[in-house]
Amino acid sequence: MQNWERLTRQANKAYSNHDYSNAVELNQQALQQVECSFDDDFHQDAESAVAAAAVSFLNIAESYTALGDFLSANTQYENAVNFLQAVIVRPDVDEEQRGLIMRTATHIRFEWELFSQSHSKHVVAQSKALMRSISNAVTSQGVMVRH
Repeated sequence: MQNWERLTRQANKAYSNHDYSNAVELNQQALQQVECSFDDDFHQDAESAVAAAAVSFLNIAESYTALGDFLSANTQYENAVNFLQAVIVRPDVDEEQRGLIMRTATHIRFEWELFSQSHSKHVVAQSKALMRSISNAVTSQGVMVRH
């Protein structure tokens, strides 16, 4: 957890300095630390392990939002919920831990709802632009293959 804390502090400093790309990268490294040691950390201190994962996902989403990459931000909320869903169904999770995970998931869903209310138009616009670019790439590849 010490490495996660160090990376998260560095990411927060980068974010404060408006270096959002670096904040994304540092928060992703922090999340990788959480994921690598999650099983051991969860059994030692479930609350800290779940909180670290949630903070990392939310920090990445916030940094992507600051960059104007609303699709990637939205994906982080989805990834956070999926991560917690994978943990809560494990057979070694007790009722107290399930409650902790449910409270955390509820908080993430609340944050996601706030994000969606504020940025849904941006998410839709970016989704449409992405689909157009994929469609154009496929179409141009098809044209190139025919010649």
